[in-house]
Amino acid sequence: MENNKVKDYINKVCMLIRNKDVHYDINLELQDHIETLKEDFISSGLSEEEATEKAISHMGDPSLIGKQLDKTHKAKIGWGVIIPLLCFSLFGLVTMYFIQSKGAVAEADYIKMFQKNLVFYILGIGLITGLYFYDYRRILPYSKKIYIGTLVVLILQLFFNVPVNGHYYFHIGFLTIDLMPFCLLFLVVSLAGIFEGWDWNNLLGFLKALGLIKVPGLLITIIPGFLTLTGTITYSFLYFIACITLMFMSKAKVSQVILCIISPVFSIFIYTLLEPYRLRRFAIFLDPASDPTNSGWIYLQLKKAVESAGAFGNGFTMEPKTIPELHTDFVFTYIVYTFGWITAVAIITLIIIFLLKIISVAKVTKNSYGKLIVSGFIAILTTEFLLNIAMNFGIAPIMGISLPFMSFGGSQLLINMTIVGLILSVYRRKDLTHNMAKKEAI
Repeated sequence: MENNKVKDYINKVCMLIRNKDVHYDINLELQDHIETLKEDFISSGLSEEEATEKAISHMGDPSLIGKQLDKTHKAKIGWGVIIPLLCFSLFGLVTMYFIQSKGAVAEADYIKMFQKNLVFYILGIGLITGLYFYDYRRILPYSKKIYIGTLVVLILQLFFNVPVNGHYYFHIGFLTIDLMPFCLLFLVVSLAGIFEGWDWNNLLGFLKALGLIKVPGLLITIIPGFLTLTGTITYSFLYFIACITLMFMSKAKVSQVILCIISPVFSIFIYTLLEPYRLRRFAIFLDPASDPTNSGWIYLQLKKAVESAGAFGNGFTMEPKTIPELHTDFVFTYIVYTFGWITAVAIITLIIIFLLKIISVAKVTKNSYGKLIVSGFIAILTTEFLLNIAMNFGIAPIMGISLPFMSFGGSQLLINMTIVGLILSVYRRKDLTHNMAKKEAI
């Protein structure tokens, strides 16, 4: 009987709170308050029924409490993340339009890059909206299954593939797609769930974690490397940066992180020795003028384009085939060359603001799983932005990495939009501490 009265009171409060995500936490909090008051009244001599009624009465009018809590727990919208994203998307779309209409890329009109990117931006906005309302905590119980499923997909790509621009894409029937970006996303999400509450203080726990990190890393780096001869260095680099971040954020020891780093660094060293031409390519990156007509040519072209820009750019004067992959890897060079350094600095400033806002989401999030997810995504986005801009300025070797949200490419754009959608989902629920269900043990 007493429990029914408490439930009725709490239900009346929750009915007025529109943000249903907080109902569980508020239910627990109100129950705790009522139980504390009830125990105090029982200790003063009241019966259990009288104590329950008095505790509920002492809590106050449920309508008033409900309205106050509705204002307090209004769903959060991460405008600090959304506004820079919209700016990136709009400017990226405008850039694709000018690349296509001005013929800066010979095949731009043929592949209809503006129209395709417009469709993917619309899909991406829909994806972000859906994920914002979706409770990310629902993913946690499936972390192990997502991890295993991703490993299966990586293995399948070894047997069903076709070469595209130096990489092997998944190919079966009419479907040809680069699954690596999707696998990277799923690995970060699954490992964030697996490492939530992970015990790093015993040797067995560390060895298990090391295995969980190394197996996908091996599939991404070593095995594709033997098949393609060029490998997927970019994805493996992004993956290990994300894993290192997840280890730190889940309270791994510095010594454990270092041990995790040693293996991929050693593998890259051996891989380079097995393919000496990579040393030659790195030497040319350091001194492009030593090979101006072959491998050094692209570095010299990038330098020439950037240095000739000036404050306001050169307008739409870039000739087709001046720089290959202008619409993907080197779109930032096109922006600098066409619109000038003022625009470039504005974009870099916006990128910094965008990343700082996402970092602030991780800081204010109380749920450890949400904090891990956002931290892993921060690592990926920061690395992508830094490497692409450094690559365009000639201060990093060419790694085949696009500028997030602004380069042409549907799958990568949708992946990054998914990342933002999940970040906004975490921010919407930043004050919620509990997880919705227990995850499976590893």
